[in-house]
Amino acid sequence: MKKGKGIFLRAAFCAAYFAALCAFTALTGCFTEVGNPGKTQQVNATFTIDYADDPPALPKLASASVGGSDTIRILHFRFNVVEVNYVTSANEDGRIWKVPDSLGQNIDFTGQDSSAVLPPVQVPPGDWTLMKLESRIPLHDSLRPDTLDFAGFRNPGYIKGTMFTGGREIRFVCQFPNDYKINLVYTQTTLEKWKHGDAYDLEFIFFAKKWLSAIQLSQAPAFPDRSGDPVVVIDQEHNADLYQILWDSFFKSFNSDKVWKENPVNWPAQAALGKPSTAVF
Repeated sequence: MKKGKGIFLRAAFCAAYFAALCAFTALTGCFTEVGNPGKTQQVNATFTIDYADDPPALPKLASASVGGSDTIRILHFRFNVVEVNYVTSANEDGRIWKVPDSLGQNIDFTGQDSSAVLPPVQVPPGDWTLMKLESRIPLHDSLRPDTLDFAGFRNPGYIKGTMFTGGREIRFVCQFPNDYKINLVYTQTTLEKWKHGDAYDLEFIFFAKKWLSAIQLSQAPAFPDRSGDPVVVIDQEHNADLYQILWDSFFKSFNSDKVWKENPVNWPAQAALGKPSTAVF
C-alpha cells in the first residue's frame, strides 16, 4: 500500500513538474517573441575629415580627394562627444553613448590616435527617425604666437593644419567657436542610408575645404612662432575678423542635416564678437 502510494506521488510530482516546465517555457517563448529582450543591433561610428571641393549630396560619405590647386591637411582636430541619442519609429528614446565626464570623450577627427574613438556598442533593435550627437566645446587658452611650437601644438581648443597654395605652405591654427555645446542632428533620410542589416554604421564628417573656403587664408597676416617661422593664428585676439567668419562657417561644415549650438544663459560675452545664441544651421 505504501509502495503504491509512493509510486503515485512520484508520478503526480513528475506530472506537475512537467506541466510547470511547459508553462514556464511557453511564458519565456511568449516574452521573447513579443519583447525580444536578448536581441540587439550593433552601432559603429567613424569620424572623418573630407577635403573635397564640393561636399557630396546624400548619402553623405567621406572622400580623401582634394580638388583644385589648394591642398589642405588638418593635423589636429579633437572633438569632445558627451552623448549620442536617438528616437525610433515607435517614438521611443534611446541612448547609444553617454560619457560620465561632462567634458566628454575626446575623439580624434584626423584618425591619428586610434584610442580616441567611440567603441562599437549594442543597442535595442529598431529603426531610427532622428539622432543627435552632443559635443562639449573645450574652454580656450589665449595664445602667444611667439611662444607657439607649431610642430608639437596639441591644444584641444584649436584646429591645426596646413594649406599648400601658390607654391608655398601656410601653417595655421584656429580656435574653436566660443560656444558651450554643439549638437549634430541627423534625420531619418540620412540614418536609413547608414543602416546595413542589423547594424548602424555612423559616419561623422567634417568638410575642411568648405570650412576654410569662407576666408582667404593666403592673405591672412601671419605671426612668427617660437622657431621664427610664420603661422596664421586665428582666434579672438588674432585675426579676429577671420575668426568670426570661420566661427559661423564651422557649424555649416559637418555632414549633419542640422546643427544646434547651445549656450547657458550665464555664458560669458564672446569677446565683443557676438552674443550667446541657440541658433540652428
